[in-house]
Formats: sequence, C-alpha cells, structure tokens
Amino acid sequence: MLKPRLEKIKSLISEEFNERHDFSLKNPKHTVGWPLYDENEIFSALDCLLDLRLSQGDNVKKFEKAYKEYLKLPADSSAIAVNSGSSANLVAFASLIDFEKLSMGDEVIVPASTFATVSSILYQLGLVPVYVDSELETWNLDPKAIESAISKKTRAIMVVHNLGIPAQMDEIMEIASKNNLLVIEDCCEAHGSYYRGKQVGSIGDMATLSFFVAHNITTGEGGMIFCKDKTLTNKLRSVREFGRAIDYKDRYHFSPSLGEYDSRYIFETLGYNVRMTDFAAAMGLVQLQKLETLNKTRRANAKILTSIISEYSDFLSTINPSEDTIPGYYGFPIYVNPNGPLNRNDLCKHLEKFNIETRPNMGGCLPDQPGFKDRKHVVSGKLKNSRLIRENAMFIGIHSGLNQANFENFAKALKSIYCKV
Repeated sequence: MLKPRLEKIKSLISEEFNERHDFSLKNPKHTVGWPLYDENEIFSALDCLLDLRLSQGDNVKKFEKAYKEYLKLPADSSAIAVNSGSSANLVAFASLIDFEKLSMGDEVIVPASTFATVSSILYQLGLVPVYVDSELETWNLDPKAIESAISKKTRAIMVVHNLGIPAQMDEIMEIASKNNLLVIEDCCEAHGSYYRGKQVGSIGDMATLSFFVAHNITTGEGGMIFCKDKTLTNKLRSVREFGRAIDYKDRYHFSPSLGEYDSRYIFETLGYNVRMTDFAAAMGLVQLQKLETLNKTRRANAKILTSIISEYSDFLSTINPSEDTIPGYYGFPIYVNPNGPLNRNDLCKHLEKFNIETRPNMGGCLPDQPGFKDRKHVVSGKLKNSRLIRENAMFIGIHSGLNQANFENFAKALKSIYCKV
C-alpha cells in the first residue's frame, strides 16, 4: 500500500510545485540568485525524511563521491561535505594546522577583493592574511602581485575564482611550486568553471565549494572540501565532526589516557560540528546532474547582458573571460566608470527601482572592512585595483530563472539613464 500512496503524494507535490514556480510567466523581479530546483529534489529529500535519515549518512557519502568524480580528481583524493562554504574553508585550514602543514602565525596570501570568509577564518585560526591586489580585467588575484608578497613566513596561497570566473591558475601554480607553497582554491562561486580544460577545484592542493541557496547548484546550505593529500582525509573528517576518532574498526579501542574506551567517543583533536545533513545531500545529488545545463544557460544569459551594456561602453563594462576559460557565472559583473553620470551606488539605487537586485563585489577591499582593520594582517602594495573594485564594481543576477522580460527590463532601466547623456 505504501508505494502507490507515495506515488500519489509525489504527483500532487509535482502539480503544486509547478503551479507555484512557472517560469514561463513573466517574473517582474530580476533577482541576484534563485534556488533552481524542481520536484525531483523534493522527492529525493522527502524519501530521506520518510525513512528518518536526517543527519550525515549514505547520501552524504554518495554526494561526496559523485562530486569528486565530476571534478575528475584522483581516486585516492577525498571529498568532505560540510554545512557551508565558510565551514569548508574553516575545516580545511584547521586540518592543515592540526596536521602540522601550517602553524599559527604562518602567512597565507589572499586576494584583497573577495568575500569575508576567505580571510575571517584565517584570523580566527591564528593565521595571518596577506592581502594582494586583484586584476581589473578579472577581479581575481593578480599573479604579478604575489611574488613581492612572499616572505619567510608564507606557507599558502588562497585563490578565489570570483563570480565563477577562473583565476590565472598556471601562473599561480608555477609561483607556488617555485616557493614550496600550498594552493587552496576557493570555488564557492565557481561550480563547473573550467581553466584550460581543467575544472577549477581540481588544480590546487585543496579546494572548497559552497552550495548556498543563491549559488549555481544548491542544497539550501552546504559546502564541500576537496583534498589531494590522502593522509589528510581522516583529519578533515575528524575536524568536521567534533574531533572524534575516525575509522576505528573495533568498537572499543585502547587509549593510554582513557584505557579501553568506546571509539565513537574518543576525541583525538579539536573539532567542530559542521556536518551536512543527509536530505541536503539528497538534493545535491539531483542538482549535480543539472549543473552543466544550468551553467550553459548562465553563459547564454551573460552574452545577452553583455550585449545590452555594450551600448553604453563609455560608462559600463564587464569582465570578458579569456578564450582558455569557461566561466560558471555566479553573477554578472558590471564595472561602472567613475567619470560617468552615475556612480556605482546611484546606479544600484536606480536599478533597484526597476526591480533589479544588485550587489557590490562582495567585501570590496577586505583590509578596509571595520571588522578586519585592526586585526593582524599584512597589506602588500597599495591595493589600487581592489579599491577601484570596491568603489565601482557590482553584479546582478544571471541565473536560469531569468526570462526575456527581465532582459528587456534591464535594457529599459539603462536606457532611462544613459540615453539622456
């Protein structure tokens, strides 16, 4: 009796969902992000809930395996699912410290123009962010600015693929190799982005990913860590889950300080509770199958939006990815000429009147943020480009939920400003 009843329930859910979210209808709001899932993700999560599978379980393992295979990582590498991209960064660096790959006080080179949790977790763990400038052409870490930022204390480079546009990884990896530095890729905004035939996240030593609701695929909240060093796998899993012992074969294990003790309650390091839920992973498994299709639409939308702003090239520009990259756009980047009739903030206010959501480029220039200004870090160079990005850069939505009406509205909004100039 259960299966026919469940199929009827799913049929009703499908009908209700599609009535609520008919994207063939004109959507008056041009949102920055949109959770693009359908009834299939709901069914996958529903099966978990009905089977009382809530916390980390088999679906998490399947999702980790599926994403590792999607990245084409080596078989002995690891994928560790967590509850957010921020947690992914935290667990990655905490594990590197605990495994003595890094030590408190070590320096980590980061782009100045990015999101807060790239460097906030470094402060929290006692590492020292070294801020370097970004390229105006890509809004990414400028390889030319890295070498002058390297000191005797430098141990790693944190690369961020801003808005899904790949950084210049060949140059960065060459610098890292020459100076014996770890490379951690923050791919939280770069699902399915490619650099010279390789997917970002598969190039450095470690990588992190976010499945936040506005990202290219989503589990609501969620994240993942990828690591090529197989010796770190259990450390990452332990730090993810309270610091508890991982993979003891027997239930009871001898500890010099505890004696014969239940291995599930032996804590070998300091850790957190940042596990992904099984029903979130169930959604992720379905979402992952759609990623390439969703990104194809994002890239098509980028061409439309680029064409619209090209009419106002004296005042607006966007990032033009190089031929050897395939972006997995998180947002559509717009740079506002400071000598134009409107500055960035005024343009944002104007677009918002047309129901077009806007955002600045994340944290702008992070060492200028009030929460970071008086903390221990190093600023390399004048960060001229990062401050130009802070003052003049913005992005709008590019997701698959947009339609022709949204694009026509964006063109109308720009025309109402710049046709008068």
